[in-house]
Amino acid sequence: MQAIPVADRGTPRGIERRIRRMGKGLVVLCALLGSACAGTAHAQATSRDSTATLAWNAPGDDGTTGRAARYEMRYRNVAISGTDTTSWWNAATMVSSMPSPSVAGAVDSVSVRGLSPAQTWYFILRTADEVPNWSNFSNIAIRAPYVDATAPGTITDLVNAATVAQTPGAPEPAR
Repeated sequence: MQAIPVADRGTPRGIERRIRRMGKGLVVLCALLGSACAGTAHAQATSRDSTATLAWNAPGDDGTTGRAARYEMRYRNVAISGTDTTSWWNAATMVSSMPSPSVAGAVDSVSVRGLSPAQTWYFILRTADEVPNWSNFSNIAIRAPYVDATAPGTITDLVNAATVAQTPGAPEPAR
């Protein structure tokens, strides 16, 4: 399996590479987090921390041919209990910014923003045709918590500003 360069992991190019490796016609929902892939911590919550980008291969209108009519994705910070996906779905928040489906086999994606970085998020996708006939629920994509666990560096040069000013050869304190 070919490794995806760190710089591409959270980008649309990296997403497309990951989906291509899964094979055409396979409807798999993937939660791709550039910050988790890159392995770097951030000192404050950013849009990158609170966003999940999800990608999948577009299914067709009739199985794996044509173009479906619409997507519906929902998410929650509560896992599915047992096998009751329908109750979970009915209580979940609908993603309002879903793209129109592409032709079968193309990569589609959406970014869900405003997620609490400290919580686990669960996503499920469904597709409809023009009737609308609805697909089964997709697999569950999970966005793990993104918590900054790295403390700031230790300050080791703290001095009394008055002492620094009196020390010969020491730089003047900032004013």
